[in-house]
Amino acid sequence: MRKSRTARTGRCARSGRWLVSAAAVLLLAGIVQAAPAQQQSLSITDATRAALAENPDVESANWDRLAASAKADAAGYRLFPSLSVSASYQRLSELPATSVDFPNPFPPPGTIPLQLPASLNNAFAFGVSLQYPVFAGFRLREALAVARLAADGKEASLETLKRSLIFEVRRSYWEALRAGNNVLTLQRNLELARSNYKLFADQVATGAATQADLLAADARRKQAEIDLGGAGTLEKKAYLRLASQTGMDVARLDVSPDPSATQVPFRLSTGPEEALCPGVAGALDEQALIGIALAQRPETRSSEIAARAAEHGVRLAAAPLYPTVAITGNYTLADPNPRVAFQTDPWAFTGTWALGVQLSYDLGGIAANLEERKASHMGVSKSRADASNLRNSVVLDVRTCVLTLTRAQTDLELVRQMVAQAEENARVAEQRYEAGTLNELGKLGADLALLKAQFAIANKQIDVQIAAADLLRATAMEDLP
Repeated sequence: MRKSRTARTGRCARSGRWLVSAAAVLLLAGIVQAAPAQQQSLSITDATRAALAENPDVESANWDRLAASAKADAAGYRLFPSLSVSASYQRLSELPATSVDFPNPFPPPGTIPLQLPASLNNAFAFGVSLQYPVFAGFRLREALAVARLAADGKEASLETLKRSLIFEVRRSYWEALRAGNNVLTLQRNLELARSNYKLFADQVATGAATQADLLAADARRKQAEIDLGGAGTLEKKAYLRLASQTGMDVARLDVSPDPSATQVPFRLSTGPEEALCPGVAGALDEQALIGIALAQRPETRSSEIAARAAEHGVRLAAAPLYPTVAITGNYTLADPNPRVAFQTDPWAFTGTWALGVQLSYDLGGIAANLEERKASHMGVSKSRADASNLRNSVVLDVRTCVLTLTRAQTDLELVRQMVAQAEENARVAEQRYEAGTLNELGKLGADLALLKAQFAIANKQIDVQIAAADLLRATAMEDLP
């Protein structure tokens, strides 16, 4: 009996020293992994700001907004009179002086000679023209209103893109952190599987276990290696996705394709225990959140803008049904001036002017214009239907996010209670192990269960963070940086 207890104590001591060594190796590996990443620490706030500043989709949408704003300014300038200036010069071929005889209508009969001077060889002309549509069927006013609404729509689209990008970056950040936690868990699982294999190898050597037990332990060890390799690959993919969203040069990131390499290109400094935004923390007032979303979501503003643009489009389509009245004016200073006959001085400039009113009406286009106005009225009905559909989508989005966040918070509390149970199981397993009523394999299983429960808390905290970020996107209550 004493010999058996001594043998078991020796095996336990060897296994304990092996576990301590494994823990030391893991700790050193974590230090080595974190050391080069200290200069590349990335918080979730820095990640969102970098994404907004560097993401090409945001830059493209911003240029689109600026272009629409410039078009609106151009439409505003068209309300002013159109004033144009011109200048020209022509070299003319020489024509000699000529004489023309006209019959004399009065007695005595004969002819009346008319002397025409030689033509001028240089022709200069300077002109100023003015055109102002006094009434154009409200075309210019409605075109300006539509252009301004288009610019407002581009701004709302830019805000929509920014809010969506912020959520995607936050989700990628938390998923990368989750992947890192999963790798740590599976590293510990692999170490325990290796310890389990070594334990069975020692037992096979003493005859306390069969070869089948050793092969089963070896299969579990290999499966743990496969799981760790897959988790490491998923972690690297998550980091690359986050780096791409934040504008980093993915080609220069130090990410090894070797599954055994666990080094990540940068360190995530924000933990999942970070406090939530006050608007989505604590008890959630679903109706208040829906009201905020309907008032602040850029999509609802885009819907309202589309409806107003459709109404202005009806008036713009009806503009050709009205006559167009315009004031025209012109002043010409020329040598020779075409309105002055028989000019002989080659350097005498003559100025003439003209002022008029122009009225026009497209009779042939009445039928087409009526159909165009009818189509515009249908566009108004469509925009109203789209606005109603969008409102329902916003309400559904908010309610879904509220349900997801509430479920995630409930799961987090339940998991925390499970950790307490796992801690108690590990404590009881330790006491039974010391008393000799539980073998080392059972104790290792209890320790692994405790480790998984502890990491489950972090995973549920990440679920809460992602759900909260999604609710912030759905309600648009967060101010953009």
